[in-house]
Amino acid sequence: MSIMRDSKTAEIKKALEQALSSSKNQADLVDVVMSTLDKQKLLRYHAEGEISLLSTAGRVLVALFEDPTMTQRALSVYLDLSETMIDKTIKSLISREIITKTKYNRQNIYRINIDQVKNHPDIQHFSAVISDISNFHNVMSGISAELKKTEVVDEPPF
Repeated sequence: MSIMRDSKTAEIKKALEQALSSSKNQADLVDVVMSTLDKQKLLRYHAEGEISLLSTAGRVLVALFEDPTMTQRALSVYLDLSETMIDKTIKSLISREIITKTKYNRQNIYRINIDQVKNHPDIQHFSAVISDISNFHNVMSGISAELKKTEVVDEPPF
C-alpha cells in the first residue's frame, strides 16, 4: 500500500512540476495547478458557477469509471460531497447491482456492471437523444453542403 501511495505522490509531484514550469502568470499558475490536481483525481475542478448535470449517483459512477480504486474519502474530496453522502450513494449503487465492492487487502475495489449501466433507462434515453441530435446535425450539414454547391446568379430580369 505504501509503495502505491509513494508512486501516486511521485506522479502528482511530477505532474505539478511540469505544469508549473509551463505557467506564465499567477492566474495561469493557479489554473494549471487546479487542473493538474483534477487530473490526478485529488479534487474536481470546474468553472465558477457551473452546475452539475448529473445526480450524485451519476457523479460517483463516473468517478469510479475513472478510478475504481478511489476510497470513499477520496470520492468525497474529489466530488465535494460528504463522506456520508458518498457512503449512502455507494450502498445504493451496490443494492441496485450497478456496482460491486470487493475488498483487496484493506482497500475497496469497485467494479461497474456495464450491462446494468448500458441498459439503465436514463442511459438509454440519453443515448437516443444524443443520436437524434447527431443525426439532425448530419442532415443539416448535408443540406448546407448542397446549398453551397448551388450557385446563385444575380442576373437582371430582362
